[in-house]
Amino acid sequence: MTAIFKVFIQMIVTLFMGVILRRSRILDERTTMKLSEMLLKAILPFTIIASSQYPLTEEFRLSIGMVAAFAAVYYLLSLLIIRQITLHSPLPDDDKKVFLTTSVFANTGFLGFPLMKAMLPERGLLLAAVYNLAFNVFFYTYAANLLSGKHSRKSKVEQFKDIMLNPVSLASVAAVALFVSPFRFPPFALETINLVGGMMVPMSMMILGSTLAAINLRNLFNDLTAYLAASVRMVILPFITLAIVLLAGKIIDIPSSAATTIVIMTALPAGTMNVIYAERYNCSPRFCARIVMLTLIIALVTLPAMTEVCLYFFG
Repeated sequence: MTAIFKVFIQMIVTLFMGVILRRSRILDERTTMKLSEMLLKAILPFTIIASSQYPLTEEFRLSIGMVAAFAAVYYLLSLLIIRQITLHSPLPDDDKKVFLTTSVFANTGFLGFPLMKAMLPERGLLLAAVYNLAFNVFFYTYAANLLSGKHSRKSKVEQFKDIMLNPVSLASVAAVALFVSPFRFPPFALETINLVGGMMVPMSMMILGSTLAAINLRNLFNDLTAYLAASVRMVILPFITLAIVLLAGKIIDIPSSAATTIVIMTALPAGTMNVIYAERYNCSPRFCARIVMLTLIIALVTLPAMTEVCLYFFG
């Protein structure tokens, strides 16, 4: 049994613990939202800061640059291409918006961070944080405005605050700065940071499990358009990314940690922020929730498969 497979078993066990807690009414929607807020504002920042304390190497520096560059190009191209495709579809306008954002914006926080930490213990979390910075830039500018439509009155300054002044973004920037600097925390301080950050994986999986337990399975599996959006998110975009990375690897030297991060972060299920904004601005929220939940269910099969593909090609 590989180490990655053991990690997936642990994640699935804690995910189903969240399902059981929600079904037994120990967790409800309000409690789940509060746990999500605690994870984003307290625990994830500690975990990201802890990832900055590994030795700086030229390969790691190169990996950070490659992940940042790919993430920016991925969001630009995927938004442009999928937007053009949806514009010519017969879907209602709100469904077109949701189809676009759920296809492009994955769960890089709740699921991406713990998964990358498990796959690349010394590098994965910092690389995931760099990728997530690109997510924040594109989601809080383009996607948030798209889903909010005419309801949004935020200025450029307020949009910038949404992007950079949330705890995860601040911690990500701080982690990169600490990583390239000679400063390292004393052992007792690092142990305290790791103690808090250690709650990330079980809490994030229980939150996902609680969310999954609240869905109506009968309605979930009857929406063919939701299947199509989920297929774009979970199959088409990840395999296009894998092909691009493999082809690029024949031309330039791509560190294995960068290649793995790029592929896995693109293969994650649709992000829950899509649902939050769709609900807030009444932009086809039920359609959005169905897509997100479908991708979560599909991920139980595709993510372990994609990690094995990454281990085969990138080591």
